[in-house]
Amino acid sequence: MLNPCAARQLIRTQGERVRWLEALPCDCRDPSDPTTYDRNCPVCSFGYVYRERKLPEGVKALVHSERRSFLHAEFGYVSMGDLYITTMADELPLGDFDRVVLVERSRPKKELVHRGAEGVPDPLAEEFPTAVLTVADAATEFVEGADWSFDAEAGAIVWLPDGARPARAVYSVHYRYAPVYWYTGSGMTAARPLPGGIGSWPQSGRLELKHPVEG
Repeated sequence: MLNPCAARQLIRTQGERVRWLEALPCDCRDPSDPTTYDRNCPVCSFGYVYRERKLPEGVKALVHSERRSFLHAEFGYVSMGDLYITTMADELPLGDFDRVVLVERSRPKKELVHRGAEGVPDPLAEEFPTAVLTVADAATEFVEGADWSFDAEAGAIVWLPDGARPARAVYSVHYRYAPVYWYTGSGMTAARPLPGGIGSWPQSGRLELKHPVEG
């Protein structure tokens, strides 16, 4: 098995860049029963508030997929293609229900977007869109730079003052986005210290596309 120094080097050379959204319990939870939360709370998601933590330059995670399906005694059915993540805990200390954005991967999506008021950006459904490929309605394909622009920071379409606009209240957008996964703790291997105080093994765990409550 790799020692911590070799493991760190392996993750940095073969891993990928990610964004880390740390989960902190929302104060809508009942202190006497931390498993309950206000499902109508406007600020949390499944009882957690998320804050992005900036990672130091060069920090990466090793993300790999399961190559077979099997039934695990502790955390149930594992499907072929399920993702696992391995990190150095002193660089990227993932915890239960944190969210991980795989910024070097992208998925396509086509959706109907509601056209907002003039000067108000129209947000896309996915949290981390990376590129917009097509903006159109039934009659017209609109031109980037002349009719619209993509605000990557806000994840929204911005209609330009002198450009053409959709005639109806909705229009179509084809775009790509970075997928977001939940680090649920299932199948997790903790970062165990090595004898002699020379460091710790990496930590690893399963990434899930849906929260367990949704799944």
